[in-house]
Amino acid sequence: MFRKTSLKRNFKFVLLALMTIFAVDFLLTATEGLPKSIPSSVRSLAFSRNGSAPNCPSVRLSSKVLPNIALVSYPGSGNTWTRHLIQQLTGIATGSVYIDEALRLNGFPGESLSNGSVVAVKTHEYYEGKRYTRAILLIRNPYEAFLSLFKLIKSNHTGELTVDKYGKDWDEFAFKEIDHYHKLLASWMKHRDVLLIFYDALKQNLTQELVKIKAFLGESDIAGDIRCAMINSAGTFHRKKIGLTLDFFYSKKQIKSVNMFIDQMRKMLEDRFGKITVDMDAWKL
Repeated sequence: MFRKTSLKRNFKFVLLALMTIFAVDFLLTATEGLPKSIPSSVRSLAFSRNGSAPNCPSVRLSSKVLPNIALVSYPGSGNTWTRHLIQQLTGIATGSVYIDEALRLNGFPGESLSNGSVVAVKTHEYYEGKRYTRAILLIRNPYEAFLSLFKLIKSNHTGELTVDKYGKDWDEFAFKEIDHYHKLLASWMKHRDVLLIFYDALKQNLTQELVKIKAFLGESDIAGDIRCAMINSAGTFHRKKIGLTLDFFYSKKQIKSVNMFIDQMRKMLEDRFGKITVDMDAWKL
């Protein structure tokens, strides 16, 4: 009897020791890729569990009513990729004010929904009133965004526009879209609760930007797991690159106007959000 009791105690002790070792190893591994500049409180928040990797939840509509959060951007700024990241992060579908069957059938089950069943709602519309309680504002270099939108108009989400199709339509496109982009930004500067995210930053330091998005959503009691977003961060809706530099597509007149607009963008964003860490001068041609 004594021998059995002793064996049980030894077994429990060994099991407890092994569990402690695994727990310490997990914590060290989980925080290894996070930037050191992020506060420790945020670093720990980033890895609170919402379906642990590799057992991340499949994307679904929310079982509880969520606040109406806009995911707003000028078209061609990476909204679809950002939606994918948010879905992987939270396990909850993103919605849209638009109806795109290709998206709905390929990983975006909340397409066309803009109610409390989705975690964020894609929109390229100007801000008007109280429809959205909060917003994530995605900003992209206008040179890249204009070109991306033109490709989308002339092809589709993943199709490629060949060089010979750039013609008269493209000549006036950038001038018209500068005004559109400016009005979009100006309208969303009026919203009180906006998270600013740069497409450049998502590409260069995805983990850090996901920490920001996760913390922002966490304020609305929406949980997430950054590991789930990192496991499948690419998504499927990407166009092949032509392999030409931006200055190939823009005339001197277009370049002058877009460069001036970049200065206007920076002033608008700094007036609203303070100092901008992204080097927007590097966008200029």
